[in-house]
Amino acid sequence: MVALLNMTVLAVATILALALASAAQWAMLQLAMRSMRPATAGRQALVRTELAHDTGQLAPAYAGHR
Repeated sequence: MVALLNMTVLAVATILALALASAAQWAMLQLAMRSMRPATAGRQALVRTELAHDTGQLAPAYAGHR
C-alpha cells in the first residue's frame, strides 16, 4: 500500500512540475515576443520598385513566342 502511495505522489509531482515548466516557458516566450522590435522600428525602410538597368529590354528576349 505504501509503494502505491509513493508511486501516486511521484506521478502527481511529475505532472505538476511539467505544468509549471510549461507555464514558465510560455511566459518567457511571451516576454521575448513583446520585447522584440522590428529592425526598421526607428527608421523608414526605403523600397525601390523600379526595374534594374536594362531589365525591361532583356525580358522580351527570354519570354517565349506565343
